[in-house]
Amino acid sequence: EAVVKHLSWNAQVNFELKKIEATATLTIETSPDAKQLVLDTKALNIKSATDGEGNSLNFVLGESKPFVGTPLIIYITPETQKVAVTYETTDGAEALQWLEPSQTTDKNHPFLFTQSQAILARSWVPIQDSPGIRFTYDAVVQVPNELMALMSASNPVKKNEGGIYQFEMKQAIPAYLLALAVGDIQFTSLGDRSGVYAEPSVLAKSAAEFEDLEKMISAAEDLYGPYRWERYDLIVLPSSFPFGGMENPRLTFATPTILAGDKSLTSLVAHELAHSWSGNL
Repeated sequence: EAVVKHLSWNAQVNFELKKIEATATLTIETSPDAKQLVLDTKALNIKSATDGEGNSLNFVLGESKPFVGTPLIIYITPETQKVAVTYETTDGAEALQWLEPSQTTDKNHPFLFTQSQAILARSWVPIQDSPGIRFTYDAVVQVPNELMALMSASNPVKKNEGGIYQFEMKQAIPAYLLALAVGDIQFTSLGDRSGVYAEPSVLAKSAAEFEDLEKMISAAEDLYGPYRWERYDLIVLPSSFPFGGMENPRLTFATPTILAGDKSLTSLVAHELAHSWSGNL
């Protein structure tokens, strides 16, 4: 009846309360007889739904089920083009990993990262959380001044004084590739279309470990055709990142355990890079 085609996400990240307050404005495509838009949610506190022009829309929360969460059913007409949902995350947001300063490498600032795969995007954005539904997105994210925000989208390369960051993802993705990282992060370029983000104390080591990244991208293109995501950057996360890597488009999330000092474990990068074709497309 109604399919999400674009997400505009406006969010504030609150480390003191460990929650994100946000409005997700969804551009939708409707069938001629559309009566409702059904979104996946999990442990979200839904505050309001409007039609994008400020007019309230009626909504109900369906039956909550283990693992899959709670459907958010918003009543629309075939003419409805946008739906804006204002909400906040809760302690039950399984995709959000809130780290105390002591859990980071540099021990100075808190850190937040997301892990949406497989079906946990719904715990931080009300969305159609199915790999069969792809959408483009843009975002404005406010974080504490001393921190930088990154997403699976176009990214900044340095902090700004206001703590407000803007993102754009022009290629359509499924919800499991929505990603956010916020922390004391710095960037080093590795070539025309690649670079590495990391906490300050591991940035130089990370850049040295991944210095062959441009060669990897070129080798993959020889195998599979043009790289379609414009940039391929890596972020080396704090040690508590519990996965090897996650192929979030434009910004692979990587474990610091691959920083061996001799590039012996960079096959993990080749694996995540390969998902830029097999999986992400």
